[in-house]
Amino acid sequence: MMNLTTSSNGSKESVQGVLLLGFIIIDFVFAAIIMMANSFLFITIYRDPCRCLRTPNVFLIANLSVADFFMGFVSFLRGIELTYSYHGWVELLIVNITQYFIGAVSILAAVSTLLAMSYDRYVAVIKPFEYPLKVTNTKAKIFIFAIWTSALVFSVLPVSDVRREKFLLVYCYSHFVIPSFLLTTIYVKIYKAISLQREELKNVRASLTAAGRRQQLERENRMVMAFIAILLIFYLSFLPYFINIQILYFCSCRTSYAYRVYHYVANEFLSVSSIVDPFMYAWRIPKFNRSLRMCFRRRNVISVLHTTSTLNQGKASTH
Repeated sequence: MMNLTTSSNGSKESVQGVLLLGFIIIDFVFAAIIMMANSFLFITIYRDPCRCLRTPNVFLIANLSVADFFMGFVSFLRGIELTYSYHGWVELLIVNITQYFIGAVSILAAVSTLLAMSYDRYVAVIKPFEYPLKVTNTKAKIFIFAIWTSALVFSVLPVSDVRREKFLLVYCYSHFVIPSFLLTTIYVKIYKAISLQREELKNVRASLTAAGRRQQLERENRMVMAFIAILLIFYLSFLPYFINIQILYFCSCRTSYAYRVYHYVANEFLSVSSIVDPFMYAWRIPKFNRSLRMCFRRRNVISVLHTTSTLNQGKASTH
């Protein structure tokens, strides 16, 4: 990571110091929000109060949440590294390598999970009767294992003979440009299929079967729109970093002060999707909304019962 504090001008150093301090605060705040929000999501999925969170798409959402949680840890490590730079201390190489490795693995896992989520929705909408056979909990778990294995293997390449700069360039195109076109095509096809099926159902006479299918389509549409929003947020958060890598390779301005500032801004943007995702699940996906409410209601009821029993015990002891 570039050192933003080196300068020959005293006033310029103070401006850089203020900027660096701002990035440190942002990193620690982002880390706290990401890890707390995704921890609540883990607890909700584990408890599953509504008995509706043991499905393949929820396992994929949980996997994306794990990748987001690790991005929170990356923000925390980045905050530590910038704190060392701010105080002028010797850079901790192990912190830099660790955050780079975890960040690479997490983003690779996140992109692969987004691809898996698009396949899940594609089968659910285009081939609804084949969905229970093609997409199962076991297959989802196997795919999740394959995602993390491939991400770990791919992220080890820079540690071997592959230069880090070349890795980053290939990484951006293989896990940003290509998937963005692929995922856009898939979701456009899914949305068209939902619209077509809606039109077909308008011409069907009112029946229990037609009503059930309409409700199912509405649920699928809501889920698809949530996944599209998550996808857009992910790529908008990664876009500044992609531009950063292009400048690093193809622009002479990479040695300028403005680029050094932009480098840090691009790194901060990588955490944005990890912050937004848990709130997006709670807002756009009804079963997560219900489960979160139920989870917190139970906690509140247990807290009230505990308080009441403590008060009753206190009264009994006074008598």
